[in-house]
Amino acid sequence: MGRRKLGVRAWYAGKIPPDESVLEIIEAASKTPQILFDNTDGEPSGEDPGLGKRLYNKMDSLKRNPKEFRTWSFEDGMTTFFTTLLDLTPDQLRPRVQLLQQLGVFKFLTSDGPTEKKNKIQAIFDECEEENIHLLHIVQANRLAAIWSPKPDTLLDFIINQPALAGRTLADRLNPVNAAPIRFIGHALEGVRSSTLQSVAAAKVCAFERSGEVHVLTALQPVLEKWDEDASMSGCEQIVLYEALLLHELVEVILDEQDGELEPLGAHIVATTFERFLKDNELNIAVEDFFLDWPPQSLEEQQERQEVEMRQQLEAMQAFLQEEVPEDRIDEVEIDDLPLDTDVADTVKKKKTVKKIKK
Repeated sequence: MGRRKLGVRAWYAGKIPPDESVLEIIEAASKTPQILFDNTDGEPSGEDPGLGKRLYNKMDSLKRNPKEFRTWSFEDGMTTFFTTLLDLTPDQLRPRVQLLQQLGVFKFLTSDGPTEKKNKIQAIFDECEEENIHLLHIVQANRLAAIWSPKPDTLLDFIINQPALAGRTLADRLNPVNAAPIRFIGHALEGVRSSTLQSVAAAKVCAFERSGEVHVLTALQPVLEKWDEDASMSGCEQIVLYEALLLHELVEVILDEQDGELEPLGAHIVATTFERFLKDNELNIAVEDFFLDWPPQSLEEQQERQEVEMRQQLEAMQAFLQEEVPEDRIDEVEIDDLPLDTDVADTVKKKKTVKKIKK
């Protein structure tokens, strides 16, 4: 394997990849990481030792019976890949073309000169009069397929053309007889100050891959399970959202092992394409929902807030009940309107006297 490229290989929302410091914050704040699954010693262990077997069984089933998972054509694969490319890259032609060159091969006519090639590439991203955005993306994806294809026998090629082979690749990596270890590590981050985790929430990082290990925020799982229960989910019914997240990161692990030179953004696009084969765009929506209320305030922050609120209430009450005047300023108080003793005498009403009538 060639020299490994530096960079963050994480699940995140939006077009801006997180900084390396975001992962460092998660790892530093997670004082007691949870080993969810570990087969390093050849035997499954961890809090959920059956996790690896469940994922293996589902990917093995995808390998054997892809049509039972979902209907998927070449056009579906190209459209999903193309929309993923648009969603995760800046709205600029050059970086998108560079990524296409990393992940596939352009194919032009021998008669095409530089101008013709440039025009054909530009036409991929040109919008037509189609008002339906989904149909527009199908048109654009077909333009892409006319001059570009993924590198043969790669994971992206399998996802677009033959999902069964993608299932085989992931099943082989999860196979209990595979000598390469795999670990899933959870980070609860309980008791961590919310201010410490603000950059994690801003980047919407909920999982990442590092050195063959998959890390995930454990607080996300109940939210994903609720979405599985409440929403009418699309994609593959056999896969739940939490599994789709783990499989996304497993794709990142495989790509890193197969091609250490592949840029993190390229790997993220391939993994997201497979994620959307499994669950369309549902995971992205559910994660957005999770970060509406995360991170919660720690107990320490709650106590600090209560103390501040109580102090503010006491100060307001004191100001309302008693306004004290400093002694050194007592002479400055206006006394013109205060009653004086002479005023009191003048204000006393005289007692009425009744004259007696002489008989």
